[in-house]
Amino acid sequence: MTLPYIYICFHLLTVVLLFVNTTWADKYKKSLIKAHVILFLILLLDIFVVNLKGVWLDRLLVVAFLLTASMTFALYRRTLRTWQKIYFGFFLVYPFFAASTFLIDRIFFVLVASPLLVTLTVPETRFSTKDYEVREIVGALAPVQLALIEKGLVTERNLGMTNDEEVTYKDITGLNIISVTKDTTFAIITSGGKNYKVAFHR
Repeated sequence: MTLPYIYICFHLLTVVLLFVNTTWADKYKKSLIKAHVILFLILLLDIFVVNLKGVWLDRLLVVAFLLTASMTFALYRRTLRTWQKIYFGFFLVYPFFAASTFLIDRIFFVLVASPLLVTLTVPETRFSTKDYEVREIVGALAPVQLALIEKGLVTERNLGMTNDEEVTYKDITGLNIISVTKDTTFAIITSGGKNYKVAFHR
């Protein structure tokens, strides 16, 4: 994941350059465009003719290819021709477009499939007694939480939930209710021979 982080950092730097009101020398513009074209030709050679040695070189070439294009737009967008603005501008907005489509895809899936996921997933019972039960709450996006359930004859009542990491990921071997208020139920949970005071909030 090192290379994506490097690319993201440098790409964000090019976005910052959009807001820098400085006139850059034309010689840098020509150098960037030449470097971009040369990288493009090398990439075509790598894809269709020969394979460059190693796993890093061709990827570094792709990153350099993308950055030279986005930097050209960021630094010289005022002096570029219309077709150049469209071409180089595409490389500046492309990462944000790719990220948004990734997020939209995941969010759309969760929204559409959530009724089915909630219906078909069964909460795991982490601890159970005659009167109480501790369940692990399941969800597509929700963090791990524990729910404290009070059992009735044919009904049950949710006394609250907790995401206390001291107990959410541990085996529970004991439960003792200390006090119950309007909004919170305090309990002692035993795990691994140790007792933890946990607040279950409604």
